[in-house]
Amino acid sequence: MKKIYTYPFLMFMVLCSCKQEAKKEAALLTMGPLTISKAQPVPGDEIDLTYRTDQELEGFYSYMVGDTYYPVDIDFSEANGEQKSSIKIPDSAVALSFIIQVDGSYDHNEAKGYFLPLYTKDGSVLPGSKAATAKYALQNGSNYGIKTDAKVAFENIKSDITAHPELQSDWNTAYFEMAYKNDKAEGEKLIDAYTTSILKKSDLTEKEYTSVVNSYSLMGEESKIDSLKTVIIKKYPNGSTARFDIFDQFQKETDLAKKTELFKKYETVLSKLDNIGNYMAEILANEYFKNKDMEHFETYLSKIQDDSRKAATYNSLAWPMAEKGETLTQAETMSKKSLDLIAGLQKDPKDKPNYLTKKQHIQGLDNQYRMYADTYALILFKQGKVADAIAYQEKAQHPKLQDVDGNARYVEFLMADQQYEKVVTKAETYLKLGHGNAKIKEAYKTAYLKINPEAKDVNEQLNAFEKEAYNTQFAAIKKSMLDEEAPAFSLKDMQGKTVSLAEQKGKTVILDFWATWCGPCKASFPGMQEVVTKYKDDDNVILLFVDTFEKGVNREKMVEDFIKSNNYDFHVIYDPAIENSRDFEVASKYDISGIPTKVIIGPDGRMKFKSVGYSGSNEKLVNEMDIMIAILKS
Repeated sequence: MKKIYTYPFLMFMVLCSCKQEAKKEAALLTMGPLTISKAQPVPGDEIDLTYRTDQELEGFYSYMVGDTYYPVDIDFSEANGEQKSSIKIPDSAVALSFIIQVDGSYDHNEAKGYFLPLYTKDGSVLPGSKAATAKYALQNGSNYGIKTDAKVAFENIKSDITAHPELQSDWNTAYFEMAYKNDKAEGEKLIDAYTTSILKKSDLTEKEYTSVVNSYSLMGEESKIDSLKTVIIKKYPNGSTARFDIFDQFQKETDLAKKTELFKKYETVLSKLDNIGNYMAEILANEYFKNKDMEHFETYLSKIQDDSRKAATYNSLAWPMAEKGETLTQAETMSKKSLDLIAGLQKDPKDKPNYLTKKQHIQGLDNQYRMYADTYALILFKQGKVADAIAYQEKAQHPKLQDVDGNARYVEFLMADQQYEKVVTKAETYLKLGHGNAKIKEAYKTAYLKINPEAKDVNEQLNAFEKEAYNTQFAAIKKSMLDEEAPAFSLKDMQGKTVSLAEQKGKTVILDFWATWCGPCKASFPGMQEVVTKYKDDDNVILLFVDTFEKGVNREKMVEDFIKSNNYDFHVIYDPAIENSRDFEVASKYDISGIPTKVIIGPDGRMKFKSVGYSGSNEKLVNEMDIMIAILKS
């Protein structure tokens, strides 16, 4: 009898096993090359990630709590053409976003991104998950190539909050701001209803008062804000609103003694200085340094409780002295202190900002150390300590050798030490990578001839390096080519004339987004002037300099004075601020989150390239513009 029942029993077990395997397969979630081990994970779960590639991979995930997100590194390991990792979902999370970089480029999953809602144990999407992913995509997506429609994002947030009213207290500011942008009338209605309901309460907390103030600020209700602030400060004299009011007075005050008293007042209400307090202490330290009052300089510098900010202050004061070659002993002391502070943080990377992963925080400290080592090396060199200068300039080298000015200084120091063979090797590397300049070319030529006095091929060598750099840059630029809609615009220029994108159809249009306060923008302008001059007689190439992220009643005069004083031949157009918003019309349309940013639009009227930042080399910038224009003309 035992034999009779064994076969059916085994068949039953096999069938059950097959069903379980099918359930396991069904439980997987695959999005492009990314596979997640659980399609409906709940907070606290551990999930496995598999990404199909044998290329270099870096990534992090952000877990979302309410309308806030927290990024965490993902440590992948490669095996058989796949990258694998595991993460434990925090208990407080409502959704996840995965940001993955393959061989230096972000994989945006066909502009959809990699988003994972989280679930309850009964399989329902967690309240707030839909809203959190929508806000993250809208706020951060453009940094990683993720596209999202603002109206769709708002509707997702609205539907989530409508279905789960308990979410509203955590979402008020973000929700109302998006509602107001999406539909001004509906936004005002929502804000009015909310503020009325809150102000009916008999005893408001400061958080509730602040939410009302934030709501009023969206609509520009300054008189209501001012009267409410008076009430809040009286009721909560040591609260955040009172501190912000002190800070506002501090910003406006020009008398140093009165500024100092305001800081002391701010300091008394806190057991430990916050970011604003550290900033105020930094401002005072700088002011006293300018007045050559070193006693008060040291007093207020010592009050900065953020070592990274303190190091930045030392470096910002040491660098001008290094450039001018003045008070070098003092500059050396201050610069060394900046290095020691960062070195201490590298050993114990504390106080990581919530918006950075651990790796990003450490990379930021490494970047700071290299920047400050560059300052220290220049000071040592100008003091005649050439060997020490070389040692620190080596520490200052960018991992990808992209700091052109730093490369030039390193070569200069090696030349001074008569290390000609090393100059030839280093200069050749920089020039082939496109991270060189005229000084590096000249140093290469001199060193090459020192080693080979009879050589006749030095110019041939330099031409070969230049050609290799051009080809490398050309391939990289062509690989980055886009084909996206270029949003229409009509803006006023400095002469008051209207300039529209539609009028430029059939031409290559370069939009350079900038502002007068932007250091890298201004540093790039000599190079951009070269581009303007080079193409001034080419009717098929149009350069427009879009002044953005800039407000104030004197905005136009400030811009015009800057352009005139620098003798730039730029066609400047003004990007207007969106009413009752921190955003600007055209910058928002083009997803501009930082400047300088250059957008290149092809003759077909579509966006073909987007270049963010400034490399530090005007020669490289001109080459980049030439290549993009050449590609679009071909």
